[in-house]
Amino acid sequence: MITAVTHRTTRSPKRRIAKIVAATLAAGALALSGCASSAPEPGGTEAAPEAKLTKMVVVTFLPLESFTFTPEMFAYAGGYFEKHGLDVQLQPVQGTAAAIQTLLGGATPITRASTVDVFPAMEKGQPIVAIGTMAYKSNLRVASAKENAIESAADMEGQVMGMGSIGGTSEKMLNLALDDADVPRDSVTRQAVPVTGATFELVKQKQLAGYIVSLDTSIALAEQNPDAVISSADLGDAPDLQTWITTPANLEDPDKVKDIQAFLSAIREATQFVIDDAENDFENVLQILRDSGDFAFAALDDDDVARQALEVYTSQTWIDAEGDRALLENDFDGWVAAYETYAKSGLLEGGKDPLEWITDDYLPTD
Repeated sequence: MITAVTHRTTRSPKRRIAKIVAATLAAGALALSGCASSAPEPGGTEAAPEAKLTKMVVVTFLPLESFTFTPEMFAYAGGYFEKHGLDVQLQPVQGTAAAIQTLLGGATPITRASTVDVFPAMEKGQPIVAIGTMAYKSNLRVASAKENAIESAADMEGQVMGMGSIGGTSEKMLNLALDDADVPRDSVTRQAVPVTGATFELVKQKQLAGYIVSLDTSIALAEQNPDAVISSADLGDAPDLQTWITTPANLEDPDKVKDIQAFLSAIREATQFVIDDAENDFENVLQILRDSGDFAFAALDDDDVARQALEVYTSQTWIDAEGDRALLENDFDGWVAAYETYAKSGLLEGGKDPLEWITDDYLPTD
């Protein structure tokens, strides 16, 4: 049985959920109820017996309270990990740095991180290898008010901007956007704030010109505040790939390679299901996530927010915009471009070959 760390509750057995997924795949139906009892398992085969499931702890860089982690959550709730012989425990940690240290310490065989966070560690010689791309761009947004709208990096000059933490991913992306717009970094005052909808009150009170939020939060903010302006504010123009990472030592162990490839296969299939469910307005995906009882967060309970967020992820984030790459396939040109951009900005020293830190060799082929 798969176990979740973030939200324990009584729920239906995973095997039944897996059958629900299979039933939806087979029938393409909008309604799921009543389909489970007679539907085949995903892929037309029975899930691996529970006694033979391989236990795997996988860390996520933040709590599973955002559609950012839909691939992991849906692979879990939909029974895809079980189908591939894994008993996965999803373990959130606080931030990418902690996730990377957990990987290097051997407590998890795989996690994912953005290039803006993982390149510094790679450049310092940390034994990390990127083995698949989950997101091809950043989804950070800036929330501001109509009377002082922040819609570009240039609009931030001389302003006070809020972000979840100083020195974190948001600030790094902000610096890259400011550099690209020739806006002096020190012209923008940074303030650590809770990146929730409630912080918009500080914008209304003019204590902040705006603040950097996740996609989920930005959509909810726009729905709840008619005077809110939501923009990428050029933050999405800087290259930022989110890749699955592991260690060279793991890739020298045949058993661990087998488990890592099984994990990536489950993620790929789960992600494809979510993409395909766009034609149903994500009704199947949302019902499976909600019925599983494994995850609970505000955006999941709000149909409009959930569907808008999933639309962005399935059409702009998890897929290669040029349509040249399959799910999880690495963008080597984008990888090199990101490294060179970060080096130019001073985030990295530069002068290394980033292609030594990335490979497609371990992507699932089935």
